[in-house]
Amino acid sequence: MTLDHSVAKRLQGRSLAWRLGASSTAAVGVVLLTWALSVDFWKASGGGFFGDAATYYTLGHSLAADLDFEYQRDDLARVWKEVPTGPEGLFLKRGRDGRLFYAKAYIYPLVAAPFVWLFGTNGFLVLHALLMTLCFLCAYTFLCARSHPVSALVFAGAFLFVSIVPVYMVQLAPDFFIFAIVLVGYYAWCYKEVAAPIAESQLTSWRTRWLLGPRSDLVAAVLLGVSVFAKPTNLLLIAPLVLSALLRNQWSRAARIATTFALVVVALFAVNTAVTGEWNYQGGERKTFYRGGGVDFQPGFPYQDDAKTFDTAGRGSVGGGSLSVLFTRDALVEVFRRNLAYFVIGRHTGFAVYLFPGLMAIILFLAATRDRAMWQWLTLAAGVGTAVALLLYMPFTWSGGGGPVGNRYFLGTYGVFLFLVPPLQTAVGGLVTLAISGLFVMRIVANPFYASTHPSEHSKSGLFRRLPIELTMVNDLPINLQPDRTRQPLGGTPPIFAYFIDDNIYNRERDAFWVKGESTADILLRAPIAPESQAAGVQEAVSLRIDRLTVILETGPRPNRVTIDAGTGPRVVEMAAGSQQVFEVEMPRGVPYKYHPDYPTNYVYSVSIASASGFVPLFETGANDSRFLGVMVRLIPTYGESR
Repeated sequence: MTLDHSVAKRLQGRSLAWRLGASSTAAVGVVLLTWALSVDFWKASGGGFFGDAATYYTLGHSLAADLDFEYQRDDLARVWKEVPTGPEGLFLKRGRDGRLFYAKAYIYPLVAAPFVWLFGTNGFLVLHALLMTLCFLCAYTFLCARSHPVSALVFAGAFLFVSIVPVYMVQLAPDFFIFAIVLVGYYAWCYKEVAAPIAESQLTSWRTRWLLGPRSDLVAAVLLGVSVFAKPTNLLLIAPLVLSALLRNQWSRAARIATTFALVVVALFAVNTAVTGEWNYQGGERKTFYRGGGVDFQPGFPYQDDAKTFDTAGRGSVGGGSLSVLFTRDALVEVFRRNLAYFVIGRHTGFAVYLFPGLMAIILFLAATRDRAMWQWLTLAAGVGTAVALLLYMPFTWSGGGGPVGNRYFLGTYGVFLFLVPPLQTAVGGLVTLAISGLFVMRIVANPFYASTHPSEHSKSGLFRRLPIELTMVNDLPINLQPDRTRQPLGGTPPIFAYFIDDNIYNRERDAFWVKGESTADILLRAPIAPESQAAGVQEAVSLRIDRLTVILETGPRPNRVTIDAGTGPRVVEMAAGSQQVFEVEMPRGVPYKYHPDYPTNYVYSVSIASASGFVPLFETGANDSRFLGVMVRLIPTYGESR
């Protein structure tokens, strides 16, 4: 008799699908929970906050310890117990009664608060581990209802673990939470559509009472309502539930779903109104606070000392949500057209790159010759419609600010594409998904903490270099987390600003820079916007284009072949050792960029420079310089006003 003999006896009669699902779900849960409880979060994440984590961390601990939503001095002091740098990037707003509150949706830290109370900061990860286990169970059981158990297992694993989902599972932010509740909500609605007929003897089981009955619709409506409160761009995701019922003439069912959804959304915003005095948790007087100051704001956090207040410290928020930004010809025609391509195959945000299993689900669905139900077409329309709405509403920041990995704003919608997958009789679809998606994301998910704190590193090499750079989001690309690589002033009056996208350019030396030897470097160029122009001594803000670019190249002790491409065709220059060449490059029109109505439209350009050879000064000239240098470059723009 073996140790598990009694368990095996109780499982007799269970199907392979049930046993495979139960054992794999248990294994996933055990691994994730032990990881969540044992990992040293602060050492793994580098000892500080990234993204919006400071706000959710502080609010989560405030709810766990004080049971309130208000920002107070005790909340600030509590942060220093674990993080000596303080709540870097803290978002606060002033309520109508003068008190300070956290300027983010409260629902995620509220759900996490009991786990934080029990397990400390690791409680956030415990919640994520439980949600991921639940997502795996939902994904497997949905797929297994129509597919071979092994096929379901492989595709469920690929969908959840070979995408950027695990990266957000390690972050103290609501993006993974939103993804999970949307996936579980759609499962509650969809599972009854694919489940096998139930025998009479099982009609009273819990599975029949809610999962296969009308109660599951209400569960789905509640979860989707929560997701909309946390991320209003998810609003379209409720449409398939209501429309599916209407198309079947199930009027009362549609009314129950819509009413439940609306009540949840209204109730959550009503709580925010009751607590802060405003329904919009990001509205009113809102500021971001940092330990260090900037050109236009003072350092510190409110209540840090008597001199630090909401009025004296922090930076006021700016962003593109104005109708004057959205409804322009540039935003609706030029920018939207480009964003559609960037959304799918962008180097830093592409759906086909970071969330490829979702694209594979669409391909499998469209390729199926049968088993394509109306509710699945509605689900596809909701997913695509959410993407389009996101691109139209946020044309210059649709992937999320703060330099995210992939498109964090669309992560919450990603889960709905799982329910497009048709019956799978073999594991081929899942294996192909693993192979293609793994080529892009395995280097990321192999170390999700590092990927979160260094979100641009993975895109600097490999297949990512072949993908287009999202010019429409120049100030929200991950490279912006490295101040010495972005907004670097080069030549021109006013100076043009350069963004060094990869590591094939060494840091700027006055108005010039070295391209690494035997490498190709990608650079974005942008004329300065109003505040930057004024800082450079130009008082009047105007919209500038680059008509031409004067390029000055200098080689070292070895001859070189330099190729420069600004989008109007490559220019190849043969250079002797120790020589200089000066020439002009005609520039394309550029991509319009206007992220705030108070600033003029500027134009963004992409330039690539390749150096065929290189040298190390340490060995060539005896200089104390171990860099592998290719060619020194100076770029001087000739401006023209926008047409």
